[in-house]
Amino acid sequence: MTATDSPNSSDAPANEATRAVGIDVSKASLEIVVLGRDADRSVARSIPNTKDGLDELQEWIDWEVEVDFEEVHVCLEASGGYERPVARYLHEQNLTVSVVNPRRTSAYAESQLNRSKTDPVDARLLARFCQREAPSPWQPASSDQQDLKDMTRGLQSLKKERDRLKNQIDRSNSPTVTNSLQSVLKSINEQIDQLEKAIDEHIQGCRSLARKQELLETIPGVGQTTAALVIAELGDPERFESAGQAAAYAGLTPAHHTSGSSVHRKPRLSKVGSSRLRKALYFQAISALRCNAAIEAFGDRLAKRGKAKLVIIGAAMRKLPHICYGVLKNGTPFNPSLHPGT
Repeated sequence: MTATDSPNSSDAPANEATRAVGIDVSKASLEIVVLGRDADRSVARSIPNTKDGLDELQEWIDWEVEVDFEEVHVCLEASGGYERPVARYLHEQNLTVSVVNPRRTSAYAESQLNRSKTDPVDARLLARFCQREAPSPWQPASSDQQDLKDMTRGLQSLKKERDRLKNQIDRSNSPTVTNSLQSVLKSINEQIDQLEKAIDEHIQGCRSLARKQELLETIPGVGQTTAALVIAELGDPERFESAGQAAAYAGLTPAHHTSGSSVHRKPRLSKVGSSRLRKALYFQAISALRCNAAIEAFGDRLAKRGKAKLVIIGAAMRKLPHICYGVLKNGTPFNPSLHPGT
């Protein structure tokens, strides 16, 4: 993310009733900027990214900046998980907190013709973005949901490493190297088995997660592993207003590119969303095109219209989160009659 030294006065703030706070989060420290009402004045501070530092942040906002918590809107950037404890702590203090996609703030920074990048300047940019854009409030996942997300992401990482080692073994011409790699591969396979068992036990130990998995597994083409990942990444379906929003969260909505009468590019998947969820749905879409009557009929209809194979797979991928959202939202098993040819 980059930042700018001067605000764009032509942009009218959308969040004038609150005091915008930007926090640039790193592993060791928090750079904080609190904007004044006119966005030209601000106060800044750097504190350690620790529990004591967060307590210090609360007291600083309350006593030194003299702003009521009800008037504060804090904006943080998703930064590989470092932002999560900070966001949860501030949420517990009844502050309005937003955790924004770095692509949004990066685009905003570019629109401001930024020339500098430092942690304090980044924090100021986040505060200005918060004041002008008023991003949606963040809601923390339940501890069971967060634990499941951590485990499924860990499982994905192990499987990625397993595939990398397999490829390396296939390319190796040295028996010594091959034996060493096979020993590591055996250990990773054991860890994968253990983690898959732990994920299953975790889901079965939580009634709400177990019910969601049961519902998702009624969808032909969605297996146990994918169901767990969908639950982990999609989260509570109530946070989406529609199935379309759930598909957009996975980056599976079409992105159109047309301009005037001369630029008419083919629509593509936006890919602005959860890459983990999108990757999992790719393989399940291929499976669903063979074993899910509704998705299969949909694919056949697209094939008759001359659509390419990858286009059909992409369309099936987009339909799967719609169906997953429907069964989770309504709390009812998959009913193919509700999706005649989708």
